Amino acid sequence: MRLLPLSAIAVLALLLAGCGGGEETHESLAGTPAAINIVKDVEAMARACQKRDKTARQAAVKAYTDLARIASIHPNATFGPEGTELTMRRLLRRTVEKTGHCIGISVDRNGRYHVD
Repeated sequence: MRLLPLSAIAVLALLLAGCGGGEETHESLAGTPAAINIVKDVEAMARACQKRDKTARQAAVKAYTDLARIASIHPNATFGPEGTELTMRRLLRRTVEKTGHCIGISVDRNGRYHVD
């Protein structure tokens, strides 16, 4: 069980690696109550790839929906460690690119999401 939080942190770090925010200043969601939900959502999607069972998949689909809702409300708000912040829109896209295949969701080059 101790490995799960470490793996979740590693997944979040991979999603955030190499992607900085734009030149514009955006509102940060780090340190807000939404930040806890964002981390939990990313972790749930990563768990679906690890466990590959029905319960994990259902939790990941709910997590995707929750993350998409936050991204739709605050698309340009940033999240992540200082210096590697991503906009919520970019975080959602990166998460789906990395883990979406485990729950049947993909994103194309134009940023459109599809159910596989």
